[in-house]
Amino acid sequence: MLVDLNGYSRVQTLPLIALRPAPLVVGWFNMYATTGMTCYDCLIGDRQVIPEEEEKSYCEKIVRVPGSYLTFQVAYTVPPAASPPCLTHRRFTFGCLAPRYKITCEVVAACSRILEQAPESSLLLKNAALASSAVREHVHRLFEAHGIGTGRIRLEGPANHFQFLQAYDDLDLALDTFPYSGGATTAEAIWQGVPVVTSGGNRWASRTSASILCAANLNQFIGQSLDEYVIIAVRLANSPGQWKDLGELRHSMRSRLLASQLCDTRSFARNMERIYMELAAGRARAG
Repeated sequence: MLVDLNGYSRVQTLPLIALRPAPLVVGWFNMYATTGMTCYDCLIGDRQVIPEEEEKSYCEKIVRVPGSYLTFQVAYTVPPAASPPCLTHRRFTFGCLAPRYKITCEVVAACSRILEQAPESSLLLKNAALASSAVREHVHRLFEAHGIGTGRIRLEGPANHFQFLQAYDDLDLALDTFPYSGGATTAEAIWQGVPVVTSGGNRWASRTSASILCAANLNQFIGQSLDEYVIIAVRLANSPGQWKDLGELRHSMRSRLLASQLCDTRSFARNMERIYMELAAGRARAG
């Protein structure tokens, strides 16, 4: 059995996969849609990212792991979770630390709607591309087209990983991207105590954050539409009475995550082993 962890996330390996170097080829991890390639026998996902009614759009057999198809364990040094800055500054700060290519014009439009409806708030964007002054000017122009001035948008370039994670200290709430939602970005945000608002989306690539948040018991931050995404973010920013609850969630987040399915790496490993054994024996069923 060959388990491909990348698919189109690492295109240069696809010619090898197309040769079917093993009797059974399985896709998992960095997958986000059907491959459209007959060389894959099945994909491993979950019920959040691949609802049953969408299986007909996949050329592979779909096998689902209980909970989320992703899990994580933090085995490296990270900053401690800080209190949300709104409790000190009495102003709400949204943020998105996703790569620049995920911050589409549609994402800019949605963030602008949020900032417009939460007039005392601001937005922090941080990614490698923003090291370029030309890129920063371009991003500011995108927001200005929606009536959001440069004074409300803070743009920062790259940093080493530890310092990058420290940027979450400056955020009260993270905003997910679409149609390509976060994966590692979402996991890192919540580990730093910062909730992530996402929309359910209409495809696997749009639902990765929803899968992570659902397994982490953070369903209240999952909108079922773009309008709900905006409503959740605006409601929190405009409700100072809830900011203390946000602070309590932030400081209890890691213990909550460790007790959740999302960080239950042992059970996840056993479930994956079971799937692999059943696939090898030819007994795995879709579902």
